[in-house]
Amino acid sequence: MKKVNLFSMVAIATMISLTSCRLTDFTIVSTKNVTIDSKKDAPRTTGKGWTVKDAIDQAIEKAGPGYDALIDGVIYEGFLRYKVVGTPVKTSTKK
Repeated sequence: MKKVNLFSMVAIATMISLTSCRLTDFTIVSTKNVTIDSKKDAPRTTGKGWTVKDAIDQAIEKAGPGYDALIDGVIYEGFLRYKVVGTPVKTSTKK
């Protein structure tokens, strides 16, 4: 069996640790309480997906036509999948 030298192991570990991947894009994001002037007439919804974006998109789509965002959301990371729970809103419809 060939011996792998320490330099090769460090180089490979460094290359792996320096890689990055895009998780999702967003229009609105905050960890603080904010007021959004929108219609909130739907119960919380859940979406699951292989990426955060897929999970968010599924949750919004499950809410029904006209919904275009989630508020008060939480993103969970599971085994190879993501789960998003949030309140769907129609931002184009004023209260």
